[in-house]
Amino acid sequence: MNEQFYELPQEKQLRIINAGLEVFSKNDYRHAVTDEIARKAGISKGLLFYYFHNKKSLYLYLFDYCASLIMNQVMGDGPGGSGDEPASGGNESGGKAARWETVTDFFELLEMAAEAKIKVLEKTPYLADFMVRGYYSEDGIVKEDLNRATMEAVSSAFKKYFRNVDYSRFKPEVPPMEIYEMLVWLTEGYLHDKRKSNASISIKEIMEKFYVWEKWLKQIAYKEEYQKMEA
Repeated sequence: MNEQFYELPQEKQLRIINAGLEVFSKNDYRHAVTDEIARKAGISKGLLFYYFHNKKSLYLYLFDYCASLIMNQVMGDGPGGSGDEPASGGNESGGKAARWETVTDFFELLEMAAEAKIKVLEKTPYLADFMVRGYYSEDGIVKEDLNRATMEAVSSAFKKYFRNVDYSRFKPEVPPMEIYEMLVWLTEGYLHDKRKSNASISIKEIMEKFYVWEKWLKQIAYKEEYQKMEA
């Protein structure tokens, strides 16, 4: 992409971002029309491609943007977006440690991360559907790049977010990373099935499902003396 995009006023950047998220969330990659994105953003298609050299460049930028937005929320860097404008992200706060850095229980951290993500989804229209479409995209043009970006993001987030966890609570035969991946797959699979059936997505229902899955996985992963869920 053209770095001059970052020199635009934030309001204009957000118009382009929101337009892209809306169109890509309602259509698979191949059928998303860049003319429609430009129209919704209030710019010409030529200008859109001046900032993003092609459709793929724009799509991958939006995927990275959303992943960063969610991670910033999880890491405690800001309140997320508001209204129909996603936040522009932020840098990890320095000095005073974020709350997640003081937590040593793996499953408590998972809950904190899930609740932070939900706040972003509640405030940012189209983000959930866009990300789910991306995770399950079968389009050969972007699939390989998305798979690589997803794997890198999951690995990086795990190493950073769970770095202070007390892994001695785990049964020796249970890999923590696989428990993390299982919970991610369960949640994303649920969202994917809802999208395929055109059913409405209830944030409350997602969290209810999440807490049940988390309880099951804790029983699988933790030694018996650590399995009791805290009130």
